[in-house]
Amino acid sequence: MKNIPVLKQIMDLKFHHFHLDQFQKFILENIHLEFFLKKGRMILTPDYQVYFVSNEDISDEEYAQIESLKKEHRFLSKLKEYIIYNLAIYSALIETNSYFIENNNYLLICRFVPEANHKNHFELKVYTIHPDELPHNYKDKLYLGRDFVNVQSFTRKYLGILSIKNSLKEQLKKLENRLRAYTTKEIFSEIESEYTNEIKELISEIEEYVNVITSDYPEEISKKTIPENKLIQVNEIFREIKHVLIDIEDSIKELEDKLLESNLLKAAKYVIKFRKDIMNYTNYIIIKINGRISDAVNHIHL
Repeated sequence: MKNIPVLKQIMDLKFHHFHLDQFQKFILENIHLEFFLKKGRMILTPDYQVYFVSNEDISDEEYAQIESLKKEHRFLSKLKEYIIYNLAIYSALIETNSYFIENNNYLLICRFVPEANHKNHFELKVYTIHPDELPHNYKDKLYLGRDFVNVQSFTRKYLGILSIKNSLKEQLKKLENRLRAYTTKEIFSEIESEYTNEIKELISEIEEYVNVITSDYPEEISKKTIPENKLIQVNEIFREIKHVLIDIEDSIKELEDKLLESNLLKAAKYVIKFRKDIMNYTNYIIIKINGRISDAVNHIHL
């Protein structure tokens, strides 16, 4: 529950006018919020039921905090609106996963994880599962991806590419630790030489492109702040980042296949999640960055 005081900063935000389509409305109505406890986690359903997703003991103090939170309908409603706004405007998660979301009755589980070394920033981890599977089969939930949100602002500096770059580095570190834990020393050494070292080099390429964006362009990348010729230039840089992400995804897919063939399923699980993130970042650039900038410079408004 320690993240809730920080999350309440969203109450100071004013939403821009935003039309939800029917698909987005169904998602908004079915968002399940997942919160960290001192030990384990809990899920709060749209009708304010609580599912505990661990076998850890819950203290009386935490029970009292949970009961208090359940009554904060205004905050919880705004938190869900904040989630759907960010996912719809600054993410490709719900578009690219619409098939799975619809088949699971539009249920999303959303978990806020503090973003490393960035105050007031969170990774929003998003999962889906069929309502009939909660809470008993919670472990079978499907990971859809992660988004990066700032509880003090809707506007994303450099269209969020800084958070993506930082997350890539952190995710690769975590992945290496898990691969080290779930494979033999010999296999990990092979993985390192054939795959993760190459992925590190590719992430370094992305870092170089991001450094150009942050040094040569304003934090707000839009027609209001940048002339059209400069928008075209920065769009080309984002396109190059997309190409590197595709190279990373190819390497990760090869690693995934290798682990599955070797029946190293636990190790493969984390590789699959990382590949999902890379695909989401690629789709975000294609749909929400390259597409929108191209439309803006060509004065296309459907």
